[in-house]
Amino acid sequence: MKRAIVLLAAGLVLVGISTSFAAGTLHFVIMSPVDPQKEGLKYEALSTYLRSANPLLGDIKLRVAKNYPEAVRLFAQGDVEGMFSGSFVASVLIAKGLARPLARPLFAGNASTYRTTIVAKKGVAPFGGIADFKGKRVAFCLLASAGEVFARSLLLPGEVLESVLVPVPVDSHQDALEAVQGGAADYAVVKSTVFVPEEFPGLIVVGSDSGEHPDNTLIMPAEAFEKYGTMISRVLIGLEGDTSEKAEALKQAFGCRGFIATAGIDFAPTFTLLRKARVDPKTFDFVF
Repeated sequence: MKRAIVLLAAGLVLVGISTSFAAGTLHFVIMSPVDPQKEGLKYEALSTYLRSANPLLGDIKLRVAKNYPEAVRLFAQGDVEGMFSGSFVASVLIAKGLARPLARPLFAGNASTYRTTIVAKKGVAPFGGIADFKGKRVAFCLLASAGEVFARSLLLPGEVLESVLVPVPVDSHQDALEAVQGGAADYAVVKSTVFVPEEFPGLIVVGSDSGEHPDNTLIMPAEAFEKYGTMISRVLIGLEGDTSEKAEALKQAFGCRGFIATAGIDFAPTFTLLRKARVDPKTFDFVF
């Protein structure tokens, strides 16, 4: 069920804007596996910062989608104005003409992209290709570049994923790593930015892909982009040099140092991955 969560609970006060600005209210979609209250803190900081730059932007309301297909439907129907999206979903929406990218977070070390990494327990041989997955339990997030899509990109024409490996679908990259650590999976296919060896003793990277995918890009439907895109992009890109209290609160909430401009060309490695996985983004309906 589509649910709108107005960030009023638990001290998340995002009201106080006059009714004359009601049209400026922004609706962002998040996934149901994510804790809305925890995510709410991020969007409270985002709303506060955006409104401090331009009150016409209004407040932010969240819509919770049970999965990516539902999020895409909300996006395509114009029920939301934005989403911080993984590279696969973003690239498909961009190819369909349903979305325009604005900006993505800039993390420590100037990181704003991620690679696919294959993680296993110490002692496992370096990953040599799809044959190493044969009959193995592989944990990954569905519809993720560094996850299911990468695994499918390794298949030969006509091969069925389930006939090669045993999928272990998970809600998050961390869950995939924990599945390997706990013995529920033999391999995890995850974002390079998520695997921190010190946090997962006994696990090592046994393989990786060279493609660098934009991480957590803010995308908007074309209509919303035309109305708000330039304004929001300018504010977010100026965040890094802003030392105000509201700016620091936003940086802390997103765990970033700022945002950088993002365009369709930045998804070139993701589109290459889609071709390898035999996905036509213009016709793909988010179901393999």
